[in-house]
Amino acid sequence: MIDRELRRWIFHIVFIVGSFIFLFNCRNTREVTFEELRSPEFLAIDTILELYVEKYRSFIEHYQDSTLFPRSYEKNKVNFVSSEDWTSGFFPGILWYLYEYSGDENILKSARRWTNSLKEQCYNTSTHDIGFIINSSFGQGYRLTRDESYQEILNVAARSLASRYNDDIRCIKSLDAFEGYKFPVLIDNMVNLEILYKAWHRNNDRYLYTIANEHAIRTMEMQFKPDFSSFQIVDYNLDDFRPEFRGTFQGYADSSSWSRGQAWGLYGFILAFRETRDRVYLDQSIRIANYILSHDNFPADCIPYWDFNSPDIPGAQRDAAAAAVLASAFIELSTCEEVENSQQYLVIAENIINSLASQGYIAGTSECENFILKHCTGNMPGGREVDVPLIYGDYYFLEALMKYKNHMQNDIK
Repeated sequence: MIDRELRRWIFHIVFIVGSFIFLFNCRNTREVTFEELRSPEFLAIDTILELYVEKYRSFIEHYQDSTLFPRSYEKNKVNFVSSEDWTSGFFPGILWYLYEYSGDENILKSARRWTNSLKEQCYNTSTHDIGFIINSSFGQGYRLTRDESYQEILNVAARSLASRYNDDIRCIKSLDAFEGYKFPVLIDNMVNLEILYKAWHRNNDRYLYTIANEHAIRTMEMQFKPDFSSFQIVDYNLDDFRPEFRGTFQGYADSSSWSRGQAWGLYGFILAFRETRDRVYLDQSIRIANYILSHDNFPADCIPYWDFNSPDIPGAQRDAAAAAVLASAFIELSTCEEVENSQQYLVIAENIINSLASQGYIAGTSECENFILKHCTGNMPGGREVDVPLIYGDYYFLEALMKYKNHMQNDIK
């Protein structure tokens, strides 16, 4: 217990000092007094959360079109997308988290506006990304408001996603008409299962529970290598329902380990355990986590290179978005009582948060419009969204911060 408390005090001291230096160097940011820094009520996490509130509050004051959603920041401008884009749900999801943190009614109003603009997407049966789009927006809104109209949209979206399930392959098809693949299944589809599990809990819909579990088990069987790294994509043959191709299109090579793919896998299986309490998913989460942490190319600052096997390491581009997803997943893994030495995963999450909160990764008040995290990697082989802020990086970093804050507060209680 003493070692645990000492570690936390050291983390907070480092975090506070780093945050103070960051604030000192950011123009137009509220000054933090030494009295506040010395106060036991001062939480270093709040430094970054307040920056989120400031930047996103300013953004919604200047941009009023709720049919457009910020996706990235490149060449000194925000790139907006429509509701069909897989990233559209993350911006309203961020606003819901910021309302939860701040209680700001104007942020709540904006969260509702941008969320409602996604309503028609609940009928979208052409992609697995319906989970990202609807669960990140309406799912967060329902969690905080229990608005029954949001529940209905979530239920419809779950059914839309379920329509993509194939009984013979035992998976949910990820994308239609995608680069010549016949039945592609992406590792990030594991994250989209949450919308099915939540609908099962709300409605006792056993069919949705079965589909989610079948997909998760099949993914364990077919999408992972012996070392428990994952392929980004598995394409199934529609004649014998077996894998025809296993590889990547955003990673370095088909045999390599694309970092965000490893993060999606860890995140997806720990949420499957959370929703079902089936030990098989927890065991898979631990195996994935141990693969990541024991990899020779996992950096000391815990911000992964864009691909674990990039030939440019140690000079390779990092992926702050993958790090943010990992931080959120490691916090959740650390809270599982069934895990021996679970605190090691909390230490990793703390290290990731500490690194992302440094000046090297945080965009200052006057930088990058609303975006918080710099140095994310979207599609390196395609040369798209490389070394830029990405909305899902901001979303999962904010989620990790909120999870950590809540965890620490509950632990104190």
